[in-house]
Amino acid sequence: MNRQRRSLLAGAAALAACPAASWASNAFPNKPVRIIVPLAPGGSADAMCRLIGNGLARVLGQPVIVENRAGAGGLTGLAEVVKAKPDGYTLGYSLAGALTVAPHIAKAMPFNPLKDLAPLTQVVSVPEILVVHPSVATPTLQALIAKAKAQPGRLNFASAGNATVPHLAGELLKREAGIDIVHVPYKGSGPALNDLLAGQVEIMVSDITLVRTHIATGRLVALAVAGPARVSELPAVPTAAQAGLPGFTIANWHGMVAPAGTPAALLAQLRDAIAQAVRLPEVAGKIDQEGAEAVVSTPAAFGSFLQQESTRAATLVRTLGIRWE
Repeated sequence: MNRQRRSLLAGAAALAACPAASWASNAFPNKPVRIIVPLAPGGSADAMCRLIGNGLARVLGQPVIVENRAGAGGLTGLAEVVKAKPDGYTLGYSLAGALTVAPHIAKAMPFNPLKDLAPLTQVVSVPEILVVHPSVATPTLQALIAKAKAQPGRLNFASAGNATVPHLAGELLKREAGIDIVHVPYKGSGPALNDLLAGQVEIMVSDITLVRTHIATGRLVALAVAGPARVSELPAVPTAAQAGLPGFTIANWHGMVAPAGTPAALLAQLRDAIAQAVRLPEVAGKIDQEGAEAVVSTPAAFGSFLQQESTRAATLVRTLGIRWE
């Protein structure tokens, strides 16, 4: 467990008794808060948002309603956030793809994430794991590469949709390994996982939070961590570099946004509430257990991070030659 995780867990107990007390005298909120997840139920973002939403409800003293609005790799749901009144009662919970990758792949963007949405805070950082269905019978990354080279165009990789990090990761795997595998986009990581578990598709690069338990039960085989270091939750799984593919490095993260025009003071208030929520024992412990890492930033810091991530994604999209399918 790293220092940041220890700090979150250590501070959690102090907030457990009555987290809503400091909000009781504020005019906001005086009704339920809605968080839109722009992907299908059952995926990594949906599960993590519901966990944090439950904590946020305790902090705010008001119900927090999580709504799924899947479509267009997350753009459909975030477009609804863009159109919402900037009063703090409608927020968006997004993975990296819709905010920083989609603008460089989509044929027509319905909004500009950097202008039409107000950054609120990053929430978690999530390691990506390359997994395969056991029927593929490739216990190592090199074995998968060999099989894909022997059968070009025969193996499929699932993603949460066009312009998502799993899509980007699959294309990066193809380039770095020199293999031909076919992209199958879904409307969220939940439906993609269901077909992977059923053997309808063979390969997926996924948030660890989504596949960890299925790796433990043998329903999926983990071949590599697509990051610079092994993860403590899967100590036997090598990094891609250790498995012989050092260029296969990618990560995912989740963040929260609001409609552009939301007052700065309200954004700061919401950010502080989210910070309290992720430090609640039941939330901090679950985030840590799932292999993710809480990362609470300020709206300004998250805005700078989005700019940097968008620039990095643009370069990668151009290099890989990715198109919307």
